Amino acid sequence: MMSPERDVASECQRLSLAADRWRDVSPDERADLAMRTAQSIGCEAGAWVRAAVAMKSVGPDGQDACTDRLRPVLQAEECATGPIATLRLLFLTAQALRSIGKTGVPEVSVGPRMTHGQNQIHESPFGSPSSFVAVDVLPVRRLYDPTIFRGYRATVRCANTGSVETFMKLWQEECQQRPVSEGVAVVLGAGNVTGLAAADAVSQIFEHGRAVLLKLHPVQSSLAPVFRAALKPLVEAGLLSVVVGGAALVTDAISAQEVTAMHLTGGEETFRNVVSSNKKKLLTKSITCELGNVTPWVIVPGNYSEKDLFFQADQIAASIANNSSFNCIATKVVLTSRSWPQRQQFLGRIEQRLESLPARPVWYPGAVDLHQNATGDSVSNGCLQPKLFRDVHRESHPHWFAREWFIPSAVETTVEGESIDDFCVAVSQIVHDLPGNLAASVTRPDGMATHDESRVELLIEHMRYGVVAVNTWSALAYAVANVPWGGFPGGTIESPESGLGYVHNPCFLPLVHNTILRSPLRVWPMPPWFPWHGKGGRLTEGVAEMYSAITAGKSGIWNLVRMLPDVFRG
Repeated sequence: MMSPERDVASECQRLSLAADRWRDVSPDERADLAMRTAQSIGCEAGAWVRAAVAMKSVGPDGQDACTDRLRPVLQAEECATGPIATLRLLFLTAQALRSIGKTGVPEVSVGPRMTHGQNQIHESPFGSPSSFVAVDVLPVRRLYDPTIFRGYRATVRCANTGSVETFMKLWQEECQQRPVSEGVAVVLGAGNVTGLAAADAVSQIFEHGRAVLLKLHPVQSSLAPVFRAALKPLVEAGLLSVVVGGAALVTDAISAQEVTAMHLTGGEETFRNVVSSNKKKLLTKSITCELGNVTPWVIVPGNYSEKDLFFQADQIAASIANNSSFNCIATKVVLTSRSWPQRQQFLGRIEQRLESLPARPVWYPGAVDLHQNATGDSVSNGCLQPKLFRDVHRESHPHWFAREWFIPSAVETTVEGESIDDFCVAVSQIVHDLPGNLAASVTRPDGMATHDESRVELLIEHMRYGVVAVNTWSALAYAVANVPWGGFPGGTIESPESGLGYVHNPCFLPLVHNTILRSPLRVWPMPPWFPWHGKGGRLTEGVAEMYSAITAGKSGIWNLVRMLPDVFRG
């Protein structure tokens, strides 16, 4: 805890001196620090996961309510969203910095190219541009993505600069200028996912060249020693200070003249309170934020095989159950066609999966009251089971569509129309009216007629979201760590939507419009983040060990091989 005002001021001064030194550090030296930090995280991964699981095992009464059946599920989730995500971000950051030192820009999966959208076939309902500079950032071969994320492709779409040559020039300038932003950033960490605060700090240090005063969310205050140990190389370099405290500490930090930026990950209400309480002091500072979303998942009607249908249903069930839906991109609205013949079978599979899962402690503050307000049902024993409510419409239940509910519940709503054209028009309007523009998912069948496929592609290309995920949960775009993560461009301080600016842009891509993440309809092996995966905990631990080995200069291949038995048994 840092209580005296002078302590905050002196800490910001100390950080500012380190930021000044950081400006003169070469890309290769910065890469070395990123790799040392990744190795430190690898050493502390077990402690990180144990602390996170303990935090999320406590019910509203303060007692441990985690069952033996639930514990390995939490271990898998916390390892994936904590150590693994941060390890991956640091490795990719180091790789990008080393490439910048050699060639001026990072190495990517597929280099910049001009692409053209579907406007020639259909007019966009929202007037988005029809051409972009596209850059593929996934797969990353050095991290065995062709095996772990087999069939996935992430394409970052940047604003049309007129030519690839012009874009390359802007990209090189961005790689030189952005990492020397100078000063100190106050990072206000989120409380829902333990990896978010660490990643936000890493982004500020390496992508913007700032030192960071990281104030943890009160829910995560017990993890402060873990973060200090895991991020020890950054702390020892004077570039990071991990603190806990309340609103007074935030005000004192923002008031410091050494502070040049503030980043917040959390809810819009929290963001507005921080801004309104510190309005004059923030006028001269860079402000970025990530604020969440009422996340839609659109199911394009068609003829799916049973295996494909069930895998897509399983993904949606897992996206609702994951972290008790205390995620800014937990699925909240599932959109289907009322006339789709496979609708009942699809929804039945989602419900079957959710009903099979153990109830989880309601550990996030305020969730008990939120659940009662949203559903009308009370919480018994301090635990909740994830649930999907069928056939819910805005006209009769507007509250589900008006805000992001931080509870393990989602709704399914139907649209009318016999044709794909009608479906896409209706869905576009519903999705456009939902609060937020962070991320969305679309499931589409294979083997569509040419016209229908073009119409669905138009829908995908013109959805106003920072990430549009096709056939997969949009959270994977955050997990891969090199997809720029933030709301769709256009937010303002007064109307931030899902946020301002981006985190997770280690490739320093300029003029980012959004990203389209694509996946096959069905992937094998079963993703370890599925909560019914029998070996999810062991596999996520294995991936963390593999990434840690790679950051230590090893190939990681034997770590991958050792995971194979659990892959087949999952």
